[in-house]
Amino acid sequence: MSQITDLEELVAALPHDAQALFNRFYRIELATGTVKIPADMMPWVNTRFGAVERVETQRIVSIKNRFTGEHSLFNQLRTDRPIEARSPVHLAELEEKEHCLFCQPETSTPADAFGRITGNYCVTASNIAKYDALHSLVIFKEHNPLIIQKEWLADYLSTAERWFETVVRDHGSSALHKFFLWNCLWRSGASIIHGHMQLTATSERYGRLAALEEAITTYNRAFNGDYLADLIRVHEQLGLARQEGRETILCYLTPVKEKELVIVSSAARSDELAETLYTVLQRYFELGVQSFNLAIFMMDGRHIVRLVDRGSLTDRHTDIGAMELYAAAVIASDPFKLADAILQY
Repeated sequence: MSQITDLEELVAALPHDAQALFNRFYRIELATGTVKIPADMMPWVNTRFGAVERVETQRIVSIKNRFTGEHSLFNQLRTDRPIEARSPVHLAELEEKEHCLFCQPETSTPADAFGRITGNYCVTASNIAKYDALHSLVIFKEHNPLIIQKEWLADYLSTAERWFETVVRDHGSSALHKFFLWNCLWRSGASIIHGHMQLTATSERYGRLAALEEAITTYNRAFNGDYLADLIRVHEQLGLARQEGRETILCYLTPVKEKELVIVSSAARSDELAETLYTVLQRYFELGVQSFNLAIFMMDGRHIVRLVDRGSLTDRHTDIGAMELYAAAVIASDPFKLADAILQY
């Protein structure tokens, strides 16, 4: 199986045109980190890592997107671990509904000024503590966010699209940008267990999305090309992409954190992605993912989905530190191993 620490060799083995395209997008730097293990520590190191030699010499791969600035660091010592399922989630608090306001959304959550949008398996609410002027929720009928069915997911997204259409009509502007997000459980930043998505509509793009849009525009002009199509080609040439109807799933080369997937779709509405999203989430759950962040937005005429694992619900430490906030992402999951686990369904 290919692995991220062999990326330089993998790229060198590609046809010339494929190498050129990869190098247009990415800058790779290889480095070796060395440590000296004290004699008293060697038994623990052997038990933990298999061999002292693996720890004494560590291969580091740095990958940076030249256009977006996305930057990820991979250490062979971390990425050598297989991607395997965690234990199933059996937390009683995921089923605790007694004091859940979202279980009675019509009476326990505020509505938008124009009212509520009701789906078959969800209903909208206005966010009581907004971080933007047009900021609402899709509250699922199912309390436990880890219980998902395909038709439910399609309904959640269809309801979100109807909310956005209503907001556009209500504000008399078709120039609004939609941004749908799902923080699933507390590791992802969710403050409420009950399943829900968040919806925003803005006249200007959020900063990171504006930067992405600028990068895409710069690329398209400079190369008379299509940034997203070429990004897909780079991942396809390395075996890190899978076509699924109108969607392409990428095991992203510069993930923001663990097991990040990017989906690019030509679908006009996000609910048309429901089948692919459902399949990917089921594969996530089979790998033991318990908490995740998902974002959906439009860019350059296509829908983009970003999905990332946020770790075990029982972990007491956070997965994001000063490096991720202010420098570059330190990644423990290998995109090639992720592709083998996620894309081979």
